[in-house]
Amino acid sequence: MEQRTKLNTQIYEEACAWFVDCRAGDLDVAARDAFDCWLRKSPEHLSAYLELAAIWNEAPLLDPEGKFDRDTLIAQAAMDRDNVVELTNSRGAESSIHDITARAAPVFPINPAEPAQAPTLNEQRRRVRRRRFAAIAASTALLAISAILFLQTFRDPTYAAAIGEQRSLTLADGSTVELNSRSKIVVRYSKQERRVELLQGQALFRVTKDVTRPFIVKTGATLVRAVGTEFDVYQKREDTVVTVVEGRVAILTSHASALTDHDVPAAALGPRQSNLEFPAIAPGQIGNILVAAGEQLTVTPKRIQIAEHPNIASATAWTQRQLIFESASLADVADEFNRYNERQLIVGDPRLETFHVSGVFSSTDPASLIRFLRARPELRIVERGSQIRIEKNTS
Repeated sequence: MEQRTKLNTQIYEEACAWFVDCRAGDLDVAARDAFDCWLRKSPEHLSAYLELAAIWNEAPLLDPEGKFDRDTLIAQAAMDRDNVVELTNSRGAESSIHDITARAAPVFPINPAEPAQAPTLNEQRRRVRRRRFAAIAASTALLAISAILFLQTFRDPTYAAAIGEQRSLTLADGSTVELNSRSKIVVRYSKQERRVELLQGQALFRVTKDVTRPFIVKTGATLVRAVGTEFDVYQKREDTVVTVVEGRVAILTSHASALTDHDVPAAALGPRQSNLEFPAIAPGQIGNILVAAGEQLTVTPKRIQIAEHPNIASATAWTQRQLIFESASLADVADEFNRYNERQLIVGDPRLETFHVSGVFSSTDPASLIRFLRARPELRIVERGSQIRIEKNTS
């Protein structure tokens, strides 16, 4: 066990050194080859490096207000005189106490008419003990906070993609996740199941088959269960869209899972039930809905809607940095645009609800969509600071 700990410590030290070199960006060809050899030498090397990278990427999310900034903590500690223990020489405890007393600020009496009296030796000793205790307590608190954040990070790894960023992840079982911009997931693996919670945004999952541990994606009140398949889950403001590229998945919601325990193919529901109102469904009518390759299903708080002619390529075009709209409302267009851009697109006129957009645009070139909208005679584009407003052209 002791050798294992030393080995892990050494690996993490090596990983830290490589991470710093890679962040500096000045690796030559020989250094890159050496880094590649180091990664391939052991799975523990790769794991240690990825863990360090995850901590680096998620640090701003753990402390968004910057409360634990190094300089801030040092300044706060320096301002708190009860949390500072001055360094002393080696002449003995009593000599050290006198040194501290000699350097301390003068003591002012409560009554100005009375002369100031120096604290006794016992009082000074008590003060030093209190200061030392306060310093130890403060250090322990910081270590506890760091340990909690560290354990939370590795117990339930969290991955996020910032505005305009897309990330590719390989999970512990070999399954992969493509994270779209402004998306976030939490991975919770156990011996019984592989569970990923989509907290926000959109992700494309390619699942490694494991019949003993089902792969489940949770978003809101909806569960998507798969064994070995490829599917896209998009959590929008009011609904969740599940698109199956390969294989099939079972959709469970807080409504459907309470009805029956059997699976019903989505295609078997028929056109009359393609837009299912939950309050109208009697117990035993449907169970878990199976969605096969090439099918798309939308779950809202009140209904399940099955797309009649889904465009699978359009649903996953974001992985190719494309935005494909097919008669999309301006509100939907704005939602997609805002996922990739700091400047937010605002639909400023309710009369534009009937205006629809069709076309293919680059998610990395937001100006292309703005140029398209400017060319529409019905629209007027007004840029104001961090906003781009779409208004109806009345001229």
